[in-house]
Amino acid sequence: MRLSPAVAVMLLTVFMTETSLGQDLCNISNNDICDTAYNNTITDPKRSTAFVPGSGDTLLCDNTLMRGWYRFEAHSQSVRIPEQCVETYHCGTQAPLWLDGPHPINSRVVHRDVCANYGVPGDCCSDRISIRVKKCTDDGGTNFYAYCLSPTSGCNQAYCAGNQVPCPAGQVWGDKYGYCVNEVPEITENPVLHPPVIDKDSWRVTFTCEVKYDKNTDDDARFAVKFLFDHIEYREVNEATQSPLDPTRKTVKLDAKYLGGFDSWESKMGKTVSCVMQSFWKDFEHKKSRQFHSNGYYAGIRADQTHLDIQEGQHDTLQLYSTVPFICDHNSNAHENCHIAIKLEANREVTTGGNANSQCETKLYSKNWDPMRHRADAEEKTIYAKQDLQVDGNRVNALVFAQIPPLKFWHSTDREFVPNMYSGFTPDDIQVRTIDEGAPGHCKGITDPHYTTFDGKYYTILMLGEFVFYKSTARLRKFEVQVRTWYCGGGTRLACHCAVAVREGNDIVIVDLCHVGWGNHEHAYPKITEKTTDGSPLSPAVSVYRDPSNKKFSIHMPSATTVVAEINQWGIDVHAYAPARDRTHTVGLCGTWDGNRGNDFKRPGGSITNNENTFGNSWRIPHGTSLFDVDCPDEDLNAPDPVESCTCEDGNNIHCGYSETAARNTARGINRWTTVQKSSRNIIGCLTARRSRRSIQSSPFYSDDIDESEEYAFDYGDNQPPSPVAQWPTPTLQITEADAVRHCREAITNSSMSSVCANLGVDIFAPVQACVEDIKFTEDLRIAAAHVDTMKAACTDIAYQNVSLYEVGDDGVAVPPMAVRENLCPADCSQHGDCVNGSCVCFEPYTSADCSLVKGSPPVVRFIPNHGLCDIRRRPCRKTSIIADGLIESENLTCKITDVKIENGLQTIISGSDQTTNVTLRSFKEVSCQLPRSPVLQGTPDEMEGTLVYGYRVSVSNDGENFSDELLFTIYDSVCQNCTSGPQCSWKLNTCKIRGFCFGEGDPNPNNWCQQCLPQLSNQTFSERPVNLPPVIVSPTHITKVNGENLTSTVVANDPESRPVTISITSANSHGITIDGDQFQWKTKHQVGSFVETVKVSDECGAFDAQNFTFTTMACPCQNNGMCVPDPSMPRGQGHYICECPGYTGQWCEHEIDECQSNPCHNGTCVDLVNGFNCTCDGEHVGVFCHIDLDDKCGLQPCFPGVLCINVAGGFECGDCPEGFTGNGITCEDVDECASDTTNDCLFVCENTPGSYRGTCSAGFILINDQCFDIDECAYGLSECSHLCNNNDGSYTCDCPAGYLLGPDNKQCIELDECASTPCQNGGSCHDGINQFSCACTLGWLGTLCERDIDECLVTNHGCENDCENTPGSYTCSCPEGFELKDDRRTCQDVDECETSFPCTHICSNTEGSYICSCPSDLVLQPDGTTCVVPASAVAPEESTQAQGTALRPSASVLPANTEAPQDCMKIGCPDKDLQECVEIDGNYVCQCIEGYYLAEGGTICKVYDATIILTTINGNEAVFTEDGLGTPGSQEFLDQAIMIKDMINAVYESSDLHDLYRGCKVNAFRQGSVIVDFEVFFVENADLSVSELKDAILNSLTNNTLSGENGVVVVIPSSLDVSPQATTATDQLWYNNPLYLSLLCVGCAVVATVLIVGTVCLLTSPKRRRKMVVNDSMVDMDMVDMNGKAEGIDGPAAEDDKY
Repeated sequence: MRLSPAVAVMLLTVFMTETSLGQDLCNISNNDICDTAYNNTITDPKRSTAFVPGSGDTLLCDNTLMRGWYRFEAHSQSVRIPEQCVETYHCGTQAPLWLDGPHPINSRVVHRDVCANYGVPGDCCSDRISIRVKKCTDDGGTNFYAYCLSPTSGCNQAYCAGNQVPCPAGQVWGDKYGYCVNEVPEITENPVLHPPVIDKDSWRVTFTCEVKYDKNTDDDARFAVKFLFDHIEYREVNEATQSPLDPTRKTVKLDAKYLGGFDSWESKMGKTVSCVMQSFWKDFEHKKSRQFHSNGYYAGIRADQTHLDIQEGQHDTLQLYSTVPFICDHNSNAHENCHIAIKLEANREVTTGGNANSQCETKLYSKNWDPMRHRADAEEKTIYAKQDLQVDGNRVNALVFAQIPPLKFWHSTDREFVPNMYSGFTPDDIQVRTIDEGAPGHCKGITDPHYTTFDGKYYTILMLGEFVFYKSTARLRKFEVQVRTWYCGGGTRLACHCAVAVREGNDIVIVDLCHVGWGNHEHAYPKITEKTTDGSPLSPAVSVYRDPSNKKFSIHMPSATTVVAEINQWGIDVHAYAPARDRTHTVGLCGTWDGNRGNDFKRPGGSITNNENTFGNSWRIPHGTSLFDVDCPDEDLNAPDPVESCTCEDGNNIHCGYSETAARNTARGINRWTTVQKSSRNIIGCLTARRSRRSIQSSPFYSDDIDESEEYAFDYGDNQPPSPVAQWPTPTLQITEADAVRHCREAITNSSMSSVCANLGVDIFAPVQACVEDIKFTEDLRIAAAHVDTMKAACTDIAYQNVSLYEVGDDGVAVPPMAVRENLCPADCSQHGDCVNGSCVCFEPYTSADCSLVKGSPPVVRFIPNHGLCDIRRRPCRKTSIIADGLIESENLTCKITDVKIENGLQTIISGSDQTTNVTLRSFKEVSCQLPRSPVLQGTPDEMEGTLVYGYRVSVSNDGENFSDELLFTIYDSVCQNCTSGPQCSWKLNTCKIRGFCFGEGDPNPNNWCQQCLPQLSNQTFSERPVNLPPVIVSPTHITKVNGENLTSTVVANDPESRPVTISITSANSHGITIDGDQFQWKTKHQVGSFVETVKVSDECGAFDAQNFTFTTMACPCQNNGMCVPDPSMPRGQGHYICECPGYTGQWCEHEIDECQSNPCHNGTCVDLVNGFNCTCDGEHVGVFCHIDLDDKCGLQPCFPGVLCINVAGGFECGDCPEGFTGNGITCEDVDECASDTTNDCLFVCENTPGSYRGTCSAGFILINDQCFDIDECAYGLSECSHLCNNNDGSYTCDCPAGYLLGPDNKQCIELDECASTPCQNGGSCHDGINQFSCACTLGWLGTLCERDIDECLVTNHGCENDCENTPGSYTCSCPEGFELKDDRRTCQDVDECETSFPCTHICSNTEGSYICSCPSDLVLQPDGTTCVVPASAVAPEESTQAQGTALRPSASVLPANTEAPQDCMKIGCPDKDLQECVEIDGNYVCQCIEGYYLAEGGTICKVYDATIILTTINGNEAVFTEDGLGTPGSQEFLDQAIMIKDMINAVYESSDLHDLYRGCKVNAFRQGSVIVDFEVFFVENADLSVSELKDAILNSLTNNTLSGENGVVVVIPSSLDVSPQATTATDQLWYNNPLYLSLLCVGCAVVATVLIVGTVCLLTSPKRRRKMVVNDSMVDMDMVDMNGKAEGIDGPAAEDDKY
């Protein structure tokens, strides 16, 4: 290797020293010879054999040459001592020395002699000197010879070297030119510094300096380049960018990392980068040209504008940009988010656009670098000149940028930390000048009301109505203030403001007292509401503030326009402050603001009047068009968006918000932010106007901050009488004008602000004129307080606006006069306290902000707005306002809440539910209490029993101990409830109440979309969804893949209701197709061919679409071993493939590629192969391409790479192995310098490299300045951890967050599968999440783990005719004994026991739900009801003995013909013990039906039908069941409703096809569940009727689910009708035993008696009577007994059935 000159000098010195000591410096290590010789290069051109010295030349003499190893060089090339005799007087000497023998071809040292030619004829070697020679190779691979030379014995002897001709003076040898050239290369242009570029391959940013030189091939010209920064060199840069360059490499790059501040160098950003160049020849480095300087390039961050001029209230844009790209890491992912945050500071005169996230900074993203414009733009920053409403002149401010903190990252390619280019850089400041806008305009209307225009014109108008107070006519500015006035002042009927509305853009704020009316003004409270043009929330740039007394409110708009509303006992005083931009652009009662009072009475048309009333009337607002009346105002399309900005003062004093661009007059003391309630009419009105389909719940304003008050009647003054006329002295109190003046002046003088304001130059008695006028009209001296407030307002305005009056506060900030703040107290403490530092210190026993209340007194509550009702569908009902007197804003202001259960209008206080909650003071008469979450609309019917109506009793306390009276707050669900004050709630028609939850018609079950609220079917349970369209498969049904392919294909299905679908294979699926979600997974291998599977797509309700899918395995069409690859432009699974063809081309790889077409074989014949070729060489060449001569053995590169190869006779010879390797030149092996401490100089860890080594540190450490430092792999993204990384010395460990487990590689986190334990029960599917899981339950189950069964019998209109039985996950219908389920599994049908089991021994007769056994006439029925035996009386004694107790079937001859064998029911009892009784008739005990029942077919069982139906409304009112009403038989309500129902049922059947068979009904009971009616119906004994016939008669009579009768109308649930045959009924439940019906009979006894007489006559002659006789006759013919009497029937008493 080449040593530095310093090392060479050192070695030469050592050499000379050793020689002087008699040591042989040629005897050195073989490894050191070449380096020593190279550094002892002799370059004297006169040693050339071509140089003949002239007469003036000094001859060379080597007798002083020190013995040692040397190398010769000429014309930049190694030269050697000639091997032939050289003539005398050549080589610059008299006796030249030449080498007697050849030079060696390998690296071994050889001994040779040099001869001196003295010119002796025939003797070219007169003297000999012994030398040694070694063949060497320099770092560039060029061979040279090292000579161990000794000094000559005499003078004029010198060693010859080379044969070049030396150049003349002023020139040097141009090796590449082959002739002498000028001493330095010629430069005609300055170098060029190119703009920086970012290289995303190496992840570097570089500047490039380009040398301008007209040669492009290396002519040995060299160029030394340095980079300068503001013309200053930096060592670290020059060391890293060492040149020289050459004509083939004319550029040098500067790594921009050196621009950023780092541990060992300073930041160079903000400087101009340039480069300087000097040229020289390669071999003449000491001779350099003059310096050539490039262009300069500023590196840093600049702004498009160096200074900004901004009008107050306006803005400008600050655009910073970087002139240099930068990187934050060495990968593309990091580059996307790579940025630097530039923080800025400014004083409070200026704000910057931004929010709490961006705050006072702008971000510069590396990805924004534009290589064409050579800049990366930062985020634009909007700079606002704050509108301060002060007269402070133009102000000069500075935007100051903070220093960018030190930033560095680990560069894995360089294996070192590198700085961000902007690390430590501070951008230059930007000057901002704010242009003062001037003082704001001030207009006011006070007391009754007296107006002062913007120009100062004073006037009074006493009118009722709505007026334009102030409106801006500035272009694109929609701003307006409107006022309402009411009668005030008692009998004088003065007019005062009672409401003010402010609109800017699309936002409106209203302060309203008018809603209570003047008669209730003592209890008036301000409603502060807002409206917007679309019903959305108020702009965040609009704010409302209140003072400590909660009687003054300041409405602050984004334009800095401020409206102050001060509430007093008469109404509202209104102050408007207009920004200077509205000068000459105002109209309304505030006049034209132009400095001319003469034109202030300008009317809307532009004409000017001098009459106050004419002027006032001209600004009256037409009815229904004011901001108060319009629910959804027209939209302002030019309204600016709200601006969020930050005040960026020094330090961390950063305030961000939407009101930072405009200052407020804080000197007035109205500085407490207050909430504004949304007008509910605004929401509803805009939803209606915009035809929105959204519900209130889904609107942007589902909030409790809503005003739901009804619209009140306002007196627009259409019939206003003439204005009152006042006089002195006043008529009642005899107040004189002097008295009034004195009182007004004293009121002002007694104010703690009077002297302070007078000292500020305020005319404190200016309000006296208006004060005196008010006393003249009202005779109320208290009105002077309002004019004291007017004086205070004027004082605080001057104190705030006139900055010349400002004082410096303790924090060094200029503030308005502190005396103003210290003496400004609400109402001057009501004369019950002292004003100390702006707050009242009250005298005992007073308290409150203005000392107007007595301590310990609880507030006096008045009411809760909206009648104390809250609809959960319109707002959350988590807080409520309370209107009260005597409220005090204190930390102990508290609300107390008590739960109240409300059912059927009854209120039950929940014991132990008391709790206190937070409270917010809205005004001096209104608080907002926080409420707990009510049970209304919580949960679902499947999960729990809900609540339709719930209440809280609410009270309020000032001190947390003494509470007011309680008021009831009621929460209800308006979907199915109509509630009025009380509360009185009723059920809405066409809605469902399901387990305490409200649902509208068509609403789905929250837990089961397949069920809906369908009131026409059931209003207390969900019904199955009647219309559910099935999903449709729309994807292709033919799936194709090539053999061996793993195919994933998507199944596309559309559900008409957009419900989720489930995809499954319903066929055998013997081919292993799997489905994951909506994708087929076909991974199994199949032979070429097709098979079919049935694919089913179903929705959650079971509707489905099934189609046959054909799965085809095709052979790959690619030929010649080509590979089928899915066509990326086509859908998968449709048989679209492209071929990859190694060695072939064409669509199907059908054409082989001929690689011989390019003639690759130089000296031979090419043989084409598949995907390749072979060369067959001729006899004179070898090699892959036949490109090497046969004699050129070195052409095959037999030597180790980098080792010289020489062709020799019969073969080749390799030189020595490269340095750091050992071997024979053919094979070389790396020398491991790290194997021994003696072969390396590493301080810590030695790392072997091919041919060398390098010092480094242990893994996990980095070498910096000979020290090993730990690399924080976690901080610099060098770890392989997938989630969490923990650094430690030299390494790191990986960790995982909750829900993950560290994998086997200890680096990757594997998500824990919480579903692995199958936690979901009852068929629920588990969905794994991060550290969690969720269960999707099957129908019928709910709960976190699907562990809770849904009781479908409670919530579902299951349709069971009889009973519903809940089962796990489902339900079943059941039937009573004797019935079974039909195929629909819901309705019941009779079981014909006589057909299925025949339980009787003789005769079986089927009945509804049972059967009757009977016997032939010669047998009697046993007590078991099924067995017939011979009666005991018919058996002879001997036969009886002979039978020995065995019952024999008697023959016809046992008894005489026509002999009756009556049953003795006293012994065997009656078959129907409940409905039959045993009576004696003509000495026989027989069974007959009890009263009200008739004998059914079969003769033993009495027959009746039970019926049930549900009522929802009765006579238009919600059907409500109460225990003491319908639940109490005999009550008047029970009697009335029972008669009405009975009349309706009678009317139904008497008008039906069953009228001939119908015999009456009775109402048994009313039950809860809406109202359930239990009743019975009766038909003639021979009526063969089914249950469905009885039900159809009732259902067909319904009109809109309504039953009508003479006494009323009821609405029923048709699906609730249930009719079933009755087998038995307890005697005590019979209708005739019911006291109710006995009472009914007694009510009209006279009428009943008449009816009975007439009925008896009719009955004896009726066909029914005859039919009964025929039946009895037929029974005689069958030898059967009539259980109503004797067989003849006609001789016994009339049967009960005959009474009909």
